[in-house]
Amino acid sequence: MMRRQRIGVAALGALFVILLTGCETVVNRLKANYAVKQGNDLYKAQGYLKSIEWYRYATYLNPDLEVAYKNAAFAYMGEYKPGSKHPKDLRYAQGAIDNLTRYLERVPGDRDVENYLLTMYLQTERYDEAAAYFQEQLKARDSDPAVASEMMLRIGMIYAKKGDFESSLEWYKKRAEIEKDNPEALYTIGVLCWDKVFHSPLTIDFDRRKQLIDMGLDYLTRATSIRDNYFEAVAYINLLYREKAKLAQQTGNVEDFAKYMQEADKQQKLALEMRKKQRAKQ
Repeated sequence: MMRRQRIGVAALGALFVILLTGCETVVNRLKANYAVKQGNDLYKAQGYLKSIEWYRYATYLNPDLEVAYKNAAFAYMGEYKPGSKHPKDLRYAQGAIDNLTRYLERVPGDRDVENYLLTMYLQTERYDEAAAYFQEQLKARDSDPAVASEMMLRIGMIYAKKGDFESSLEWYKKRAEIEKDNPEALYTIGVLCWDKVFHSPLTIDFDRRKQLIDMGLDYLTRATSIRDNYFEAVAYINLLYREKAKLAQQTGNVEDFAKYMQEADKQQKLALEMRKKQRAKQ
């Protein structure tokens, strides 16, 4: 009998602890919500640093309160001066990146927040870290072609910003392979090829320049076959033919030089006509 009473008392004690813990959790969550509200009010008044204190308190009380991480990141971004190497700005940038990643751990796939994170990585020139992050995201979500395409686009942009042309081209081509009918995926490669040939002609040899020009023309021509009146793509076809003419001139091939310049002028005129038609429809 006494043993049963002891068991009953122990059970009641355990129940009391559970109820107490549950009540404490509810109270903490209410306090966390209040802290976020306080932070939001300060954020609206541009009191970013003070708002961060409230957001940090909110996540201390409720570590799963995702909005507190997102708002804290925005507050850090409000204090950060893009391009600054001052230790203070580097701390703000790190705070923004840390909170954006914590938010994405809890709300994966938020495209807007992923773009904010990408922007912060690029502004702080943390290209390798950015590429590694989005490659991990690609591995985790590559079963969705649309998501995989977007991740490849971001990775290509990161390497382009870094100045790593070959890696950028590689990722843009991977994107085009899974989105063969997306004219913008093809157009991006054409533009990248022109940019490399036009702005860095002395860093690549003659054969590679020729290869990139032909590659760019191929992708841009395919883009125009998918989208009607794609004047942007036609404009770059014009520019690539002018680069092709330069190569002919470099080798003393006057006939090819004239032929490619004539084709460039033709494509330029066509692009202007397409643009005029598009504006007339708007």
